[in-house]
Amino acid sequence: MASAIASEGTLRIHRSIAGTSAPFRVTYQAYQDGDEPAPAAERAFYHLQEVRQFLHVLGLTAEYIRDALRELTAGRSAFLTNIALTEKAIKNAGFGSLVTVAKS
Repeated sequence: MASAIASEGTLRIHRSIAGTSAPFRVTYQAYQDGDEPAPAAERAFYHLQEVRQFLHVLGLTAEYIRDALRELTAGRSAFLTNIALTEKAIKNAGFGSLVTVAKS
């Protein structure tokens, strides 16, 4: 079922102030039992509006998105813990490799 929760983890949004690459990086790391860290997936964006749209694709509520962007603009990073993503959201976000990990 595509709407079933496939993964729960932490979403980190970081804004870089130097360099020529995309200034916004969104990283998702699923929680995992055991000693080995779970693989992380990352997407990069050039504009804050793209980050907002991406968070919407992930299925976050408007309030969660607003709080994350407020935290990001107040500093250089935002951390969202206990984020539950559906398999569909993971695929739409381009985090397809996480679906395989979540099923194993």
